[in-house]
Formats: sequence, C-alpha cells, structure tokens
Amino acid sequence: MYLAEDRKLHRQVAIKKLKDDAASQNARDRIQQEARLLAQLNHPNIVALYDVLEEGDSIALVMEYIEGTTLRAWMRERRPSLQQKLSLLMQICKGLTEAHNLGIIHRDLKSDNILIAENSKGEPVAKITDFGIAKSQQLDEKTLTAENQLAGTITAMSPEQIQGKPLDARSDLFSLGTIAFELLCGSRPFEKHEGGALAMASRITSEPHIPPQQAWPGIPEPLAVLLDKLLAKDPTQRPQSALIVYQGFELLYKQGLESDTEDFTATLTDLFTHHKVKSRRRWQRALAGVAAVLVLSASGYWGWKEITRLEPQYIAVMPVEINGEIRGEENAKALTATMVRQALMNSVSQLKASALVSFTPKEGQDFETQLKKLKDKGVTDALFAQLDCARARCEISLQRIAPENNQIKRQESFTFLTDKKQEAQYRTSNSAALLFPPAYQRELLKQVSMSDDDYRVYLDILDRMEAKALDEKDLGDLTSLSDRYPRNAHLYQSISDVAARLFVLGGNTTHLESALRTLEKADNFGISKVLTSRLKLFIYGLGDYPEQYQQLISTLETTDFPLAELLSERARNHYRNGDYESGLKYAREAAELNPSADNLYLIALNQIASGNYDNGRVTLNKTITTFPEHWSSYSALGVIELESGNLETAEKAITSIPEQLRGWRTSSNLGVVYFLQQKYQESLNTYQKVLRKVPEDVPTLGQVAETYLMLDNNGTAQHTFNKILHLTEEQEDLESARYRAVALANMNHSSEAIPLILELLKKAPEDTDIKYNAAQIYALAGERSSANYYIEQLLVQGMSAEWFNLPAFQQLCPQPQISEQVRNAICD
Repeated sequence: MYLAEDRKLHRQVAIKKLKDDAASQNARDRIQQEARLLAQLNHPNIVALYDVLEEGDSIALVMEYIEGTTLRAWMRERRPSLQQKLSLLMQICKGLTEAHNLGIIHRDLKSDNILIAENSKGEPVAKITDFGIAKSQQLDEKTLTAENQLAGTITAMSPEQIQGKPLDARSDLFSLGTIAFELLCGSRPFEKHEGGALAMASRITSEPHIPPQQAWPGIPEPLAVLLDKLLAKDPTQRPQSALIVYQGFELLYKQGLESDTEDFTATLTDLFTHHKVKSRRRWQRALAGVAAVLVLSASGYWGWKEITRLEPQYIAVMPVEINGEIRGEENAKALTATMVRQALMNSVSQLKASALVSFTPKEGQDFETQLKKLKDKGVTDALFAQLDCARARCEISLQRIAPENNQIKRQESFTFLTDKKQEAQYRTSNSAALLFPPAYQRELLKQVSMSDDDYRVYLDILDRMEAKALDEKDLGDLTSLSDRYPRNAHLYQSISDVAARLFVLGGNTTHLESALRTLEKADNFGISKVLTSRLKLFIYGLGDYPEQYQQLISTLETTDFPLAELLSERARNHYRNGDYESGLKYAREAAELNPSADNLYLIALNQIASGNYDNGRVTLNKTITTFPEHWSSYSALGVIELESGNLETAEKAITSIPEQLRGWRTSSNLGVVYFLQQKYQESLNTYQKVLRKVPEDVPTLGQVAETYLMLDNNGTAQHTFNKILHLTEEQEDLESARYRAVALANMNHSSEAIPLILELLKKAPEDTDIKYNAAQIYALAGERSSANYYIEQLLVQGMSAEWFNLPAFQQLCPQPQISEQVRNAICD
C-alpha cells in the first residue's frame, strides 16, 4: 500500500499494488476481482475505489485514503463507550447491506479489514475494506481462491466457509458476530489453544462459542441474545440479513440496554430467529411496553417475520378530467369517468408495498390545491387521468405525480374506443401499474370480459356507489356477476366496497357475510391472494370476526403490506378490545407515516374512549378542517359534545351530516341528545327508527328501555330489559356484557350484575361507558358509596350532569353517602 496525492483533485489517495514477487495469476485475479466489486459499491461505510491503473502485467487500485487505524488497533488503543461501539457495528451493517444487496459476500470480514476514521465531529466512522477474496454470487468460485487453499482468515470464517459449503450473506453475519463479540465483550468468541489453524477451525465448526455472559458478566440479556444468534452454527438460525442485524443494534442504541425484561428479550429472539410468536398477547404487551419494538425507517419496517425492502407507497386517485363529447347515453361521460377512476384504483392492488388512500376533493378545488391536500395526507403518488374525447374515441393520458413537488414522475398515453370500455378498463389498470418501478409491479391483470349488458350493470352500480346511492339489490347484482365471471378481479373489489357501505349505513352483518363468501370463492379462480387477503381484512375489521382477523393479520405481516396500514389495523383492533393506550400508540404511528383522515379519526376514537375529550376534540376539529366531508369525524365530535353536556353543539355536529348518510349508530346518538334534552318522546321516535334498521341491536334496546322508564312505562321497559338478557346470553364482547349487567340490575338481579361489571372494570378500567354503567348498577343495588365513587370520577373526567337524570341516580340525592361534589352536580 502506498500513500499518494491526486494532483488533479488535490486529495490524498491510497494505492494498492501487487508486490513485484507476487506474480501468480491467482494474485492478479484477486486484485482485478477486488476492482470489479469495488466499482459496484458506493457507500460511506465502504472504502471507495477511484481508479484502476494497469501497465503490462502490473495492476494497481487507487482508493480512498482513510486517515485512521484498523478496528483491531482502535480497540486496543481506545476505551470507547457502549454507544460508540454500537454505532460502529450499525455502520458495518450498513456497509454489508449495500454489498449483500449487490450479491457480494466479503468472506474475510474481520477487525483488521475494518478501518476507523473520524468525522468532523470527532465521531468514529467505520469503513469496510479488502474485498480481495470477496465473492460475487454471479461469478465462478474458482476465480477467487488459490489452489487447494481456503479463502480468508480462519478466525473470521463461518463454519460453512471452513467446511467448503456454498455461501450466502449469512456467512458474513457470522464473521460480523465475531467482530461484535470482541468489540463488546473484550475477547474473542473462540479461545486460542495449541494446535494452530486446524484446531481453531475445528472449534469454530464443532464447539460452542464462549457464552457472552461469561466474557462480559454484566451484558444485558437482549444483547447476549443478539450475539448468540449471530454466532449460530446453522446459517438458518442466524438473522436473515445485515439489515435485520442493523435494526437490532439500532433498537439497543436508541433505547439503551436497561430493558432486559422477558418480553423485550423474547421480542429480539423472535426477530432474529424469524419464529412465529407463540403468544400474541405477550407480543402485544411487548409492543405496548417497549416503544422501540417497531423501528421505523425509510426502507420499511421490522419486528414481524419479514422485512419490507420497498419504500411504502400511499397512492391516491385524483378526479378524472374529460374534455370533449362521448357518443352514447346521456350519462356516457359520467360512466366513462367512473370506469377510468375504478381502473386506477384497482391498479394499486397490482403493486407491492402500496396502499390506496381515499380522496375526494372539495368542489371547485383547483389542481394544485388538490395536490397540496394529498401532500398533507402523506400521499406519495397521485394518479391522474385526462381524456380528450371525440364521440367514439378517447385519447387518455395517465400521469403519476409526486404531491411533494408536483412533478410528473412518469406518464403514458393510448387511445380507446368508447364502446370498448371493458378493454379500456383493463388497459388503464395495467398501464397505471406500469407507471411504477418494476420492483413494485406484480403480474398484470388478465382481461375477463363480461357481456355488454352485464358490464353496463356493473358500471351503473359503480356510478351509484360514487354518488352514495346504493341499495341492497346492488350487492346481489354484483354477486350474480361474480358467479358468472369468477375470474374477473374487478368484481371482488367492488363487492367488498358495496358490502362495507351497506353495512355502515344499515348495520346488517349479512352484507359482510355475503362479501366473505364471495371472497372465499375467489381463491379457487386464480384471483390474487394479496387482493383477497386485503379485502378480507377490511371486512373482518368492520364486523365481529376476532379470530379470523388475528389469523389473517399475522399472515399479512409476512408480506409487503404497507406499514401504515398494518399500524392502522393494529390500532383498530386494540380499540375494539378496549386497549386504548395501545390503540392510540399505533394510531399515532400510522398517522405519522400517513396523516389520512381515517388515521387522524382513529387517534380521536382512542382519545375519546380513554376519556381524554379535550385532545379528542382538538384532533376531530383538525380532521374536519382538513377533510370537511369526513362524516365519521362529525359523528365522533357529536359523541364528545354529547358526553360533555354540550347538547346543542352535539345536535349541530350530528345534523351536519346529510340525513341519508347518517349511520344508524349516529342516529342513535341523536336519540341520546334528545333524551338528555328531556325530549323523551322525540328520543323514543328516533330510537324506533334505528330499531327498524337493526331490530336486535343491544345498545339501542338499552336506550329504548331507559326512555320507557322516563316515560313511566315500566312494564315495557322491563320487557325490553328481558329481551336484552336473551340477546346477550352467550355473548362475550365488552359491549354486550355491560348492557347485560345493566339489564340484570334493572331487573333486581344485583348479585349477578355486580360481579359482571367488576370483571369488565378489570378488563377496561379506563372505559368511560363501563364506569358509567358501574355507577348505574351500584346505584340500583343500593351500593351508594361505590356509585358515588364512579360518579365523582366521571364528573372529574368531564361528563355532564344531564347523564345522571335517570331515576337510579336521582334516588341517591338524599342519601348521606353522597358527596357534596356529586350532590351539587346531579341533584336539583
């Protein structure tokens, strides 16, 4: 090696040249191999190659000069902190990741081949060097090794390398383990004894390494787990990539090493072995308790069984623009726009690591403002279609736009005949998918044509869905179409969307069951498993399918499903199960990655359910300002104002939603508003309208029963409570259980009601509704001190006095066990 100066660029360089006596062909092959490999590598943690000099049989490499020392010397001369050690190991992992992604295995990774320099801040920087015997997985092995010799240094070799077995990137990870062990523990993982290299080779292949706890008695357990996995004899028991190892070190670097609990260690073990977590509850507790179990980075996420290497894409479809006239029906232009929009939405299912983001701009919003809104929502790519039509022909231009800077990333144009909409829909879907990099693309959709009449039915339903004018017949018609054309992928997406909308509006679970039956059938006809799995998860999330949901989301965690979507699903699941702290955590992480209306709304739901009305109100008002037609946010805001006693504000929020778009739950909340305003007959009328849609909905029946009590119709009230007991007899969800407890108390079965409400308080101690029902049950049972305790909590939380107008609460007023705080708040 020579130190030289590049006079043109005024920089020092290192020149690596064969010794004059090293004239063998193998030696020349090695330095040429190093040049070829270094030429492919451009990374701050790999020594850079600047030039190759050849003169006759002589060859030299002009390389980056590192003013520093080797890692081995650095370890001898320095007393680095643990954070510095972990930082260096993370840097080595980054360099290895770059090499491995290009199919290059170093094969001689050791502390002598890691150079340490300092950056401008005086922090150590690691540089991997000496790729002289590195192996490209595309090259022949015989070009890399001398005759009858092992390539590499014995102490740096993996067991499979010593045994001459085929190598992959995990061989370098074993070598990394030896470096990490020595750097962290202060000694090598395999002791040196008499016998030389052959004895050392035997120990590496057949004897266990020194336990990290023996070399460093104070080593935290998670770090010991990591070292043990790196030094596993069997490559399949090691981490599967340098990226995973990097993220493990990063976890420890960011969060420190104090978290050596069983769950924390189990999380690392599961990560590095890629074994399925045996206990989902333990996994969830670990996620809730250790903030760093998810490490978010530009490259994707870890913590599940696989790593998503592609950047997640969040894709929105902008309104279709049509210029000119289209021959045909009066609504021919609207149907064409619907077809194109649906095709663009379907194209997202043809892409890996991609999620569709719902987007409907405000009326009159210009193009740049739309893109700004998409940027605010966290959208990475916007799909836009512009059509120039002349009666029977349309020229369509498809654009993939970056909302971040309004730049067109890629575009494509073609012409279609307006009476060939089916062909145009498939071509549009496939062309839109091809606007994205090849790494994201799945197989293109194959056209499965319907008859002209059937396709017209299909388009008409989509048009009504856009206009929010669906009815139950539409779902039946789509299902019939899927029976006739079971290989048409577009139909399954539409069936799921229609079923979901009908369920939200009417609460009829048969719509969800119908969609699920159709999706099960799809698996038998070659429909993409990725598409059907995502649609099933969507349906499971709407209905009461906890087991199916958990099984499916565990499967999706092994795919390229985008992180924000998985976080949203996790948040929704925790919310449904009453774990609002975890639900809020995941919702916030999802919103950080993709600040969509739904993710912001999910944050608010968890805030509200845990009793934090002020923050929930702020979140919902922010959501409504950004997304003025996100009706669910108005509904949730109505809930907050309702529980806070702002009845006029609650009524205004709910009635801001167009009546035909109010779900039955929202209508039920409006009934509560009327109830608290003491408009009991109007309240009863509203509830009875709700029951016409959902005749066996337990919460609505509970509200109806209490309304009958206020109307002095005790007989009908008791009959309704009895119906609730019948409907909840074999139900185990929290909501059914709390209404059952209230019904039992109202029917003088306090001995059954109190143990049930106590069990619910243990499961969800911060749930506002359960606290309210506890106060109600204790009041009915004559347990006045306990009732007073929960009423005080609810008042402090912000619940208004109107909620305590029920006879069960008012009978407490003259009792001595009632505090002045409660008496002044709820009593006349």
